[in-house]
Amino acid sequence: ATANLYIDAPCSVDTSGTIHHQGMMFTILTDSDGLASVVVPVLSQEAVFIAEMSDGGGAAAIVSVPDFSQYDRAVLQWQGEPSMGIHALEFGAGFSEEGHVWAAAARDPMAALTGEGGFLTQLGAIEADSPFLAEVYTYPSGLSSRDGQVDLSVEAQVTPTNCGRAISAQSIQVSPGSAPFALDLNMTMPGCEAVGEFLVLKNMLMSLTLASR
Repeated sequence: ATANLYIDAPCSVDTSGTIHHQGMMFTILTDSDGLASVVVPVLSQEAVFIAEMSDGGGAAAIVSVPDFSQYDRAVLQWQGEPSMGIHALEFGAGFSEEGHVWAAAARDPMAALTGEGGFLTQLGAIEADSPFLAEVYTYPSGLSSRDGQVDLSVEAQVTPTNCGRAISAQSIQVSPGSAPFALDLNMTMPGCEAVGEFLVLKNMLMSLTLASR
């Protein structure tokens, strides 16, 4: 349930752009030939993608994704530095244990294809100016070989750039047979004396309750 996007924009070389998909958005950068590519976890069976280039160009594409209903997806998106992230604790796993899926232990998508566990996808060109960034956690709920729960949370790091300042983010969750659910976050980060610390936001994402197939 992923789409391979290819952007061919010969008039937009070395240029940033924004991909829009079912409420999710993230920044891309074209190369010296105006090309870019990205693999995107889809958020709907009839998946519509819009590319909006910063110099005014754009394009759209649609693809049908027949296996979309096999997967639960949780999205976290924000703009700016890579200071936020999803943490998934599968079936009672603790932090840094097997079953803790996050940016430093993202897993290969093959884990989902075999029904063994979920994986994390990071989207967005962090080298762009004030980029839109996103993380997507995918669990193969329609292929799961286990019963139990996946606990989902968000961590936000206090950095020299965001300390004492207002930040915003959004979560989107997509489950088979249910309407997508979105939640906005607006908060002020702790002061700069807290740089390096992490805030755990447990209410940004709903945990998943799973039954084996």
